[in-house]
Amino acid sequence: MVEMAGELTDKEMEELAGKLIRESLKVGRKPDGSFEAVRITYNATDPTCERFALKVEEECWKVGAHTLLLPYSSARQKARFTLSPEESLAQMNPMAEALAKTIDVSIYIGEEDNPNWSQNLTDRVKLAAPHKQKLREILDQRKVRWVYFGWPIPGAAEGYGCPVEKFREIFFNSIRFSFSEEVRRLCHYYRQALEGGDQVTIRAEDGTNLTFNIKGRPILVDDGYLSEEDIARGDVGLNIPSGEVFVAPLEETAEGVIKFGRVAIPGFGKIRGLKLVFREGRVVEYEAQEGVEVFSRFLEANTGDKDRIAELGIGCNPGAEYTGGSIIVDEKIYGTIHIAIGSNTGAYHGKNKASSHLDMIKDMSRGELLVDGETVMRGGKPVNL
Repeated sequence: MVEMAGELTDKEMEELAGKLIRESLKVGRKPDGSFEAVRITYNATDPTCERFALKVEEECWKVGAHTLLLPYSSARQKARFTLSPEESLAQMNPMAEALAKTIDVSIYIGEEDNPNWSQNLTDRVKLAAPHKQKLREILDQRKVRWVYFGWPIPGAAEGYGCPVEKFREIFFNSIRFSFSEEVRRLCHYYRQALEGGDQVTIRAEDGTNLTFNIKGRPILVDDGYLSEEDIARGDVGLNIPSGEVFVAPLEETAEGVIKFGRVAIPGFGKIRGLKLVFREGRVVEYEAQEGVEVFSRFLEANTGDKDRIAELGIGCNPGAEYTGGSIIVDEKIYGTIHIAIGSNTGAYHGKNKASSHLDMIKDMSRGELLVDGETVMRGGKPVNL
């Protein structure tokens, strides 16, 4: 059993940083014997996040890696999109492109300190969306290993409406569970349940009845480690907190209706009671009890297959609880599934090209998940574990 407490100690940070670099990402030498190049981006608004980022960089140095440490904040992003001429925003940043073509590993540590920073900037953000999509494609094509290591930034908690102390407690507990045997056991069960399957059905008492096919698609596991097998087949990405089994459905097969009690879209806002109707894999209708305009603005701001089904994910982290919008934690909650629309190339092994990937969490306490007619989850719990 994982022992849970509050803030991470320095010792815990050092152990996590070492495990991340040496075991999870396996940073070190390239096949030609030269050392890898690692980009580390972190949210500079929280001193504990910066402290952890420095420990991660030090672990990179210990294995010989070359590093670039980049501070980030929502405030600086907002300033950039406010101050830059539109002609500049519409151009590819040559430094970002050069990095995408050079780095071997990309590490992001943090969370948006203002999840709604892009409100009222939709048109200007959209100017940069094609380049964001292109950078994603370059990284995918080069099979750059990556990790999104979430961190409980106080500003994010305020943006999500979650008390800061509670937000940090949830976050750090889910991080502590990330490398546990419980997470691995649940991930193994759901991977086996989906492996070799064809039709997936999601049903719930709220009227949800959605089906799609997964035949031929790899069943992927985020258990905190990139194995040699993962890397060999191109599964190069990780999330921490971990604890998820996921698959990219065949993009044109989703049919039916699914309802989500709460959806948070960083940079845009929150939605309550979102209902999506899928036909031939694409969202063709949507409505909500509150915040439908948030979903509309999100779609308007993005490009490509932004409204096509991208992912089914199953949460497997018993330490995760709902934060009100931190998707890296919320999608890992044991007893939930999530459906994503948008990009699913690269590590997902899908075909959608889009500037966005939107995860939407569904509580399955009153639902069931079936694979080829056999129930594998009922009431949010495994049926045969």
